[in-house]
Amino acid sequence: MSEWEVALDGDGRVDGESISRLLRAWRARVDARTVPELRGTVPRPGRRLSQAQVARLTGVSEGWYRTLEAGRRQDFSESFLLRVAQALRLSEAETLTLFLAVCGRRPPGELSREHKDLPHGVKALLEQQVSYPAYLSDVAWNVVAANSLMGEWFPWVLRPGANLMRWALLDPEAREQMLDWEDNCARAYLAMLRVAANGDPGDTELRTLVRDILDADADCRRIWAEEHDVVEHRDGHVFRLRLPYHGNVETRVTTHVLLPIQRPDLRFVFITPLEGWSGPR
Repeated sequence: MSEWEVALDGDGRVDGESISRLLRAWRARVDARTVPELRGTVPRPGRRLSQAQVARLTGVSEGWYRTLEAGRRQDFSESFLLRVAQALRLSEAETLTLFLAVCGRRPPGELSREHKDLPHGVKALLEQQVSYPAYLSDVAWNVVAANSLMGEWFPWVLRPGANLMRWALLDPEAREQMLDWEDNCARAYLAMLRVAANGDPGDTELRTLVRDILDADADCRRIWAEEHDVVEHRDGHVFRLRLPYHGNVETRVTTHVLLPIQRPDLRFVFITPLEGWSGPR
């Protein structure tokens, strides 16, 4: 049995799903007669889409596609898998399943950061949050939306093109407002950028962000060279702040990072005061 094939454990329960079986089912539901690229080909396509026809549509040999459908491990490229998804008319969930089963990761550029409206529920949750500052950022730390309290605490989020990393690491204002800036802020944020720098090589925005920050600031370059820590997010991180909104009195807050299931390309961040802090006097 292929390592991708469905298996049973000792109790007879299904352990996983066979991508081979799914691919066959997805191919079987496509009517080859409705595929424009196959019109006029020889032999004339029947109703059932064949492996050879999928190979033709994806620009590979029939044997290469057959290897994928048989569930045998190979170094399948992301571009090939995307072409398979297009040829088989897969939905977003089906394309995700294909990628996770074949290469263990999500499709590249799965959700574009452009031209994507916020899901109504996510937007409503943000707008209805009136107790604590909250904002949404994308995977490049661009601030997509913020509630009114976030704008009062941190007016920079209301500026056009607001980006958390650029503000926190390059804006002189951040070094005044985020106390113990180097150890408690810069090192944490640069550790997150280090993860991003090793991410999707095709994500030019992320790579430009890392390059711009390191080119612009000597302290960031020094910390980057000294440190090797990597951090995916700062959920639960404690920051010491001195903000005009609080009368420049030191406050301590914790960040909470959530991932909206409807938009896994976004981070939903809440900022809450530490227990025992009663707010500005």
